Amino acid sequence: MREMPYIVTHSRYPTHKIPEVSKRYLEVMKKFPPDETLSEEIVPASVKATELGIATIGISLVKEGKLDEALKRTTQSMLMYHDIEGYEFSIEVQNTVSEALAFLGMSTSE
Repeated sequence: MREMPYIVTHSRYPTHKIPEVSKRYLEVMKKFPPDETLSEEIVPASVKATELGIATIGISLVKEGKLDEALKRTTQSMLMYHDIEGYEFSIEVQNTVSEALAFLGMSTSE
């Protein structure tokens, strides 16, 4: 099986929005529970407090042939936060090491 990329989400929001974001997170999880047919959650949600507010990161390993569908689902879930003042997010697709080496005609077994 070919290794697929990661979907990495980052978000940041002000600390005074913690209750609102937390409530919304529970709503998002009900509407978009993990779908193991699309991806495997490597880091479901990592949260830290910073001088700029709260920062989160989530990482999922996409299943073969499911990138478009997984990316659409991730985007739809993140857009549920759009109306929370100060909430910003980004979504990145990043290659695994195996994929990056494959682009160079190499493998991790070399």
